[in-house]
Amino acid sequence: MLTSSIITASYDGRIRTYDLRVGEMKVDVMAHPVTSIHCSADGKAMLASCLDGRIRMVDRDDGAVLKSFGDGNPDPSEKNRGPIYFNKDLRIRSTFAKGDSVVLSGSETPETRSSGDTTPATIFAWDVLTGNVIRTVPMGTNIKVASCVAWNEKGSCWAGGCSDGMFGVYNYSIDEVLC
Repeated sequence: MLTSSIITASYDGRIRTYDLRVGEMKVDVMAHPVTSIHCSADGKAMLASCLDGRIRMVDRDDGAVLKSFGDGNPDPSEKNRGPIYFNKDLRIRSTFAKGDSVVLSGSETPETRSSGDTTPATIFAWDVLTGNVIRTVPMGTNIKVASCVAWNEKGSCWAGGCSDGMFGVYNYSIDEVLC
């Protein structure tokens, strides 16, 4: 990745890239508040977590959206959907994993869920090429948000942090909690 640039994300829906060598700024517009930005290992793409319930993989050169992950905040009252990726109100960090072949992100628990619904906040993993969900890990009942994920390439494990202050470290291949 280029070390001569600074990338910022903003609630105004803009991703700003500052090139420190030439003193220029480039702006990419996502049209929804951007709460997190993360670059790929090669620096050619970035993940933008937006409050419309989507994570966009954006080309750093031209700002084109290469792929979108998430359902765009679907109706949480739909039955039998399984885990729902939901991000409407809170900052959720997303990251690339497994050599940039996977996107990891936490999610919010929808406030509008029906009474008695105990669907927990969930960590999602999507295949970068297909955009399909390849794994979900529920973070526990009464958790409002799984807000942060981090990937360790050498250890092939990831960590997830939640709104209750707890975090877990997981082995990617079997979702085993390591600590």
